[in-house]
Amino acid sequence: MSTDQRFLQLFKKVQDDPAPWQEKVVKYLQNGITMARFRRDPVKHFVLPWLEAIKITKAEKFSDTTAVIHYVFPIQHEFLNPAGGLHGGAAAAFFDVATTWVLFLIARAPNFWVSMGTTRTLNCTYLRPVREGEMVRLEAEIVHAGKRMCMLKAVLKRESDDALLVTCEHNKYNMDADLKL
Repeated sequence: MSTDQRFLQLFKKVQDDPAPWQEKVVKYLQNGITMARFRRDPVKHFVLPWLEAIKITKAEKFSDTTAVIHYVFPIQHEFLNPAGGLHGGAAAAFFDVATTWVLFLIARAPNFWVSMGTTRTLNCTYLRPVREGEMVRLEAEIVHAGKRMCMLKAVLKRESDDALLVTCEHNKYNMDADLKL
């Protein structure tokens, strides 16, 4: 079975599942295909501790093309740069995964963001240092999703005082639009 066929099977299950979106994201992504893919890798991937630590606090679909997911997690030692702050590359990786997951809420078989696309650009702006042990909230949303392109944005905020720490703009291309199924 091809990857495309597996994604279509998964999305049929998702569409038939009556659970709220927040439960679906945890079930199918955090504890499902994403985690399974990283666990198969013989080298421990640095995203694994993040995936195991995140708590999804909100997942809401507003329309056929807009949705949000909020995540809360602690900044762990594995995520730090030599100066003791959140590594910019780690933050970018978290934004990449977190914003991509929002597309899960609007994906529709056979070819509307089912594979959740591929990154065209991912721009991060680092505003304040983020230290080990801090609890942070990552808020990801779909700004626009068309047939072939989408724009996602996200922010990372400190839980204790709601301070804005990092912002992200993520543009993706929908490869599914070109599939001939």
